[in-house]
Amino acid sequence: MAATPPVARTPKAPDRAPAGRPRLRVRWDRVSVLVALVAVLATVIVHSMVAAVRNNLKSVDAKPAVTTVVPAPSAASQPKCPRPMPGVVRTAPVIHGETGEAQPTVALTFDDGPGPLTTDVLDVLQQNDVHATFFVIGQNAASEPEMLQRIVADGHAIGDHTWSHPIASARPGWKASTLTKQISRTRQAIVDATGREPCLFRPPGGIVKGAERVAHAAGLSVILWSVDTRDWAAPPSRKFASVIQKRAAAGLKEQHPVILLHDGGNRMATVAALPGIINDYRAHGYRFVTLDELG
Repeated sequence: MAATPPVARTPKAPDRAPAGRPRLRVRWDRVSVLVALVAVLATVIVHSMVAAVRNNLKSVDAKPAVTTVVPAPSAASQPKCPRPMPGVVRTAPVIHGETGEAQPTVALTFDDGPGPLTTDVLDVLQQNDVHATFFVIGQNAASEPEMLQRIVADGHAIGDHTWSHPIASARPGWKASTLTKQISRTRQAIVDATGREPCLFRPPGGIVKGAERVAHAAGLSVILWSVDTRDWAAPPSRKFASVIQKRAAAGLKEQHPVILLHDGGNRMATVAALPGIINDYRAHGYRFVTLDELG
């Protein structure tokens, strides 16, 4: 019986790599731990970045809005007020022509502003190349300094019309201490808004008694009017414009009238009448002047 030859066995691979070629053994358990740590670290970093961005946005939203403050014009270039005119002024400044003859002049004046339609008044004046004088109430001026800045920028004059527009009793007149404070507070509001000192004062209600001494002591000329349009009594309707225009035309009988108008309150009728008033005086050869041209 023939013997069966033994089965050849495959040689077993050696446990170690040949010399000079180290074998890389991957420890998957450690790799898994490392990957998990990297993922956790990345999550923490991303969360921190998101939180930082949110905090920055909140801080930006919490900051108050930045308001650009336009500095008031410097008073350095403004000449000092002239010596106050004696008594009470009721006529427009006199201007002489090339021949030396006095030209007819008219001063348009607006009281009690700034008001809701002051911009409309300024627009009409600008469109017609006319300058006027605005007697402002101090508390209105303090709340709307930009409006006073436009008045000055447009070439108009500004006067003091007291802080809160009190009306003194005609017989006793103004109490000196009260009027002094009213004038002083309004003067400061005008200076704060425009950088310019007012040189003119118009007493509310046209009550003069006791006002001259106080105003002159403050370096202000006292200004009234020669023509009262009574626009302050007109209802806020354009249909009353013709009435105001007709009243203003009474000054055409004068050589140098001062016209009383108002821009405080709802003066729709005054705004509507203004172009006609300007046309009436311009057609009769009058030159429009401001009351700071006195003296």
